[in-house]
Amino acid sequence: MAFFDNLFGKGKSFSDRMRYVNDFKTEEYRNARGKIRTRAIYIGPWTVLTEPGGKTLAKLIGAAVLAGAAAASLVYALLQMHAFSGNLLVMIPLCVALFPAFYLLMGAFSLPYRQNPMRRDQYMHGITRMQRSSVAVLAFAGVGVLASFILRMVRNDWLFLKGDIRFLVGCGVSVLCLAAILSLLGHIDVAERPNDAYPNS
Repeated sequence: MAFFDNLFGKGKSFSDRMRYVNDFKTEEYRNARGKIRTRAIYIGPWTVLTEPGGKTLAKLIGAAVLAGAAAASLVYALLQMHAFSGNLLVMIPLCVALFPAFYLLMGAFSLPYRQNPMRRDQYMHGITRMQRSSVAVLAFAGVGVLASFILRMVRNDWLFLKGDIRFLVGCGVSVLCLAAILSLLGHIDVAERPNDAYPNS
């Protein structure tokens, strides 16, 4: 799982914490009981959504809904009995696509629905994670679907039963949802601001 942690930005991995270590500093303070405690203070740049709030929120909610639809459609396709449901060349890439689909859903829960400005790690764990995961799902699922068509060409088998049609519909819906996610998130305007631009954040 370390490969997927690094690729899709899983926030709890050691490598991920080290990636943003220079964005924080620690300071000691005295709590209400008089005991000395240590806390982390963010000193890195802020990522700001520059569009009007309503437009950005609509895009974020749309991307989250599409992420659920994409993951559900992929699972639906995998559950179908089709001509190549037992062929490893088709099924392995589609099963591997479930991993980035999981990270895609994690990214949907981390989107900045109300938080603006965002820390750099928050931006990476939400919008950037969803963009990378969408591309990965498209790549793996595309390999699986392409393999199924190549096998049909080799076998000269163009008979599509109900299971075959449902499989292709599931994959097709997932691809359309992922493409829409990339379009929505790609049209969100962001800018980077220095840390002192938001002293009270």
